[in-house]
Amino acid sequence: MAPGGGKTTNLWAKVGFYSSLGFILPGSTLGGLALGWYLDGKLHSKPVLTIVLAALGAVAGFMEILRLMARGEKREARNDGGNGSPTS
Repeated sequence: MAPGGGKTTNLWAKVGFYSSLGFILPGSTLGGLALGWYLDGKLHSKPVLTIVLAALGAVAGFMEILRLMARGEKREARNDGGNGSPTS
């Protein structure tokens, strides 16, 4: 294995993790929108459920991003603390 290979792997893992965050908010919003649209069609309540579920999807996506960012920062602090570098 080449020297520094672990750092390169760790870098690409971070790139993959943080780039996936950009799909969470639109995905959850579109999921709520689609579910609301479907239910509005079945229950004849347009556009109430579409708006409500799209908003709930956006809120859930934002909360998930915050949760994942907090978990990533905890993991980052745990990994940086054990490598002998000074911490302040």
